[in-house]
Amino acid sequence: MADNTIDIDSVSDYVSADALAALGNKVATNKPDISRLPDAIVGGVAQFKEGDKLVIERYSSFLKGKPYLDTKTYRVVRMDEFTGRMHLFDEQTDHNAIMNWKESIRFGTIFKLALGKVDVSTKKKRGRPRKNMLEPVEVKPEGEKKGRGRPKGSKNRPREEVKAEKAAKKEARARKASPKAVK
Repeated sequence: MADNTIDIDSVSDYVSADALAALGNKVATNKPDISRLPDAIVGGVAQFKEGDKLVIERYSSFLKGKPYLDTKTYRVVRMDEFTGRMHLFDEQTDHNAIMNWKESIRFGTIFKLALGKVDVSTKKKRGRPRKNMLEPVEVKPEGEKKGRGRPKGSKNRPREEVKAEKAAKKEARARKASPKAVK
């Protein structure tokens, strides 16, 4: 009889951290290209100051192969040049962060200066595209009304008809009040 047992370790629903680390930086990611930006640290000296924007590309420091984590844009709030400690602020997510650039460069973190408008997002737009594109609306002159409600003249009647109805109502009221008043 054949052995139909399955070793549970050989079947997996997820990729383990060790398997991911074995692949290293070869994992298919949507990593943005920041190579065109100038380096923020040259020769162990920071080329930025408080208030500057940095693009930081982070890698894992404890997994084998140091796989890529993310790329974010931060504004430097405070910085100590001697220790390398920085207080950072992410304007997209309104989060604060603390990082030491002297320690981080040993783990492969890349620091770049963000000059001008730099987009490092790799998120795809969600949702389906619009089918009907909106057409531009005509702008009416200021003196012209918006055109809500009933159009002018749609309920108007001739004056003679209105006068005849008023006279008939007056006559009917007078008849109810006293039968002698009508002659």
